[in-house]
Amino acid sequence: MSRVFWYLARELAKSYVLVSVALLVLFNLLAFLTESQDVGDERYDVLDALLVIIYSTPAMLVDLSPFIALLATLSAYDRLNASSELIALRSAGISSLHLGRIAALVAGMFMVVIAGVELAARPLRLEASLLRMMETAPTGNPLRGGGFWIRTGQTFVNVAALEDARRPSGIRLFSFADDTGLQSYLRASAAEIVDAADWQLEEVWRKSYTTDVSPALVESLPTLHWRPTWDRGIALYDLPIVSFTLAELTRRIARPTNKSVGAQAEQAELWRRITLPLAAIAYALLAAPFGMFKGIRGGRSGRLVLGTALAFLIYIAQQVVTNAGILAGLPIAVTAVVPPLLVLMFALTLLRRLD
Repeated sequence: MSRVFWYLARELAKSYVLVSVALLVLFNLLAFLTESQDVGDERYDVLDALLVIIYSTPAMLVDLSPFIALLATLSAYDRLNASSELIALRSAGISSLHLGRIAALVAGMFMVVIAGVELAARPLRLEASLLRMMETAPTGNPLRGGGFWIRTGQTFVNVAALEDARRPSGIRLFSFADDTGLQSYLRASAAEIVDAADWQLEEVWRKSYTTDVSPALVESLPTLHWRPTWDRGIALYDLPIVSFTLAELTRRIARPTNKSVGAQAEQAELWRRITLPLAAIAYALLAAPFGMFKGIRGGRSGRLVLGTALAFLIYIAQQVVTNAGILAGLPIAVTAVVPPLLVLMFALTLLRRLD
């Protein structure tokens, strides 16, 4: 590649690092202020809040990546424009469209790095949710490697794992008499949560003890409806959608019984992540002409304010288009792809006009 490309790529990379750090510090500070409101609940302390923030940071970086591309490109090109370097390049025959292509290519390279971060981001985000759940839950006690236990009177329930928020697996139930003798033992491979008062257990094996001298009653059932023993007035935690990997989101959406409003949110989240590279490239292309404009009031600070306002407006517009599309019955894939495509077309139009 040309010397011009590597020079601009280096300047853009510096801006990507600076903008990423600045946005993560800002959003982490806001997140810590939110978490601090719950410090003191049960066993949740300041160290736990800090760990939750640290575990959530990679996922935040992934989610902010299109806006990082926009602000980093705007900052780098504005700096080069202020020092007349972009003017010199354009005088040497480098078109605005070519400068935009370089910004888009660097944005694509940035998203390759983000794709690697995504592999670790969602498991860490899940760790943050489970840590928060463990330290703030009054009745449940999630234990690393052993699931979580819930005790109600003389009944103990153990759930080994949560494939997702509505699919507990490895369920065991122990019921004791007042004299601490075991009355019954039940195990199930998994459960489908029909509602808060009804779980449908699958592949059930149950053993009941009537008296010390009578033989135990053993039965195997393909399914069994079971009412949770704990107080359903107690708030239980749902795993946030942002903690699911792409594979987990795909499995949840493909499940035949998953036709709720939550399924639409899961589809929207899946397509939002799929379109992140397209959005980052489109936003970088949009930032390039704004970084090269000369007649913006306020100079460099005015450009940065403009870029921040632009990022905010694009975010609001994307949410409006997505929600309006869902209400209109349009495929969620369409509502996710259309906004970045519109931004891309608008950016290319601005770059052509600059030439």
